[in-house]
Amino acid sequence: MRSWRIGEKEEQYLLELLDSGFPGSGNGSFTGRLEKAFAEKFNSRYAISFCNGTATLHAALVALGVGPGDEVIVPPLTMSSTSLAVLHAGARPVFADVDRETFVLSPAAVGNRISSRTKAIMPVSLYGLPAPVDELEKFGLPVVEDSAECYLGRLNGRLAGTIGSIGSFSFQNSKHITCGEGGMTITNDEELALSLRRFSSLGYGQISAEPGKSKIDKNAIASPDTIRHTHYGFNFRLSELCSAFALAQLEKLDELVELRIACAEAFRKAAEGVSWLKPQRTPVNCVNSYWTAAFVLDTDRVPWNLFHKTFIANGGEGFYGAWRLAYNEPWFAEHVEHEPCPNAEYLQPRMIQMKTNYGNENELKSQIVAFTKTIEQVTKRS
Repeated sequence: MRSWRIGEKEEQYLLELLDSGFPGSGNGSFTGRLEKAFAEKFNSRYAISFCNGTATLHAALVALGVGPGDEVIVPPLTMSSTSLAVLHAGARPVFADVDRETFVLSPAAVGNRISSRTKAIMPVSLYGLPAPVDELEKFGLPVVEDSAECYLGRLNGRLAGTIGSIGSFSFQNSKHITCGEGGMTITNDEELALSLRRFSSLGYGQISAEPGKSKIDKNAIASPDTIRHTHYGFNFRLSELCSAFALAQLEKLDELVELRIACAEAFRKAAEGVSWLKPQRTPVNCVNSYWTAAFVLDTDRVPWNLFHKTFIANGGEGFYGAWRLAYNEPWFAEHVEHEPCPNAEYLQPRMIQMKTNYGNENELKSQIVAFTKTIEQVTKRS
């Protein structure tokens, strides 16, 4: 049975691609169409696609000139891909603490981590809540927005991902829109866009920052004297198959985000007034796009495993806790020095992430019933 996330347009575009025999680069390709549509959707001059949302961050840092000996400030409470991208660029991730109520990078904590080696700040718009990029920009450093989990979230009316120097998005399977794996960068800076394009495309010098220009026209490389690689780069390009699927998903992005918000509101309403279960706080100047509905569990009263086990016993699908803090992962603990981040350390073992991508109303209702019943049962025990 086909997933509710996949509709007729996805099938139409894939069949259209197969019938075309995989055309070359240009605005007629699905990659070109996707990049152009993405740039328009996010009010950006340039959109450059990538094979995944880690390559996007790697490329963004390189485009900003980050390299060996440099430092990039990141939060520890997120998927480790953010920190790994800093290492891929040859730099050192410096972990700054998060706000205990919003869970996103704290500007005050960032200020305490800046050194003469700091070359960029890479906040994460966690769980769909935009990071405070406007405050972070006051430090005078380039900001790369990791918006993998934040499609159409807003900060002071501005779309998350469009505020910093470069915005990064993911098309991984769990995200608001997907093609299995993939990613996109956006920027209004032509020089950064060209650097992103070249880095994603083996360092080809003849390509353009414009949508769909990730390959050289075959007539331009016919001569044996053709110079191709004028820069250092990887083959990080997004495939035409993934682009076709992602384009169909992008065209219904508003609907997909609205669904996530509605699901999150249902979980948040069910938890209203529960003193031991606190939702992520969304500041009044923000719009949260709710990749997930995140809560902090008072584990002194309700053990994490008890809540998880009871929810499943009541018919719940289950849920994830937060990722282990990046600097507590074994490899990072051994190779990357860090200062403690008390708020992140407090939050990480107490987080629960409720799914927000229920496309079937009855399915959502069954999960809310299980969630409500679990709260009632656990409250009696605590």
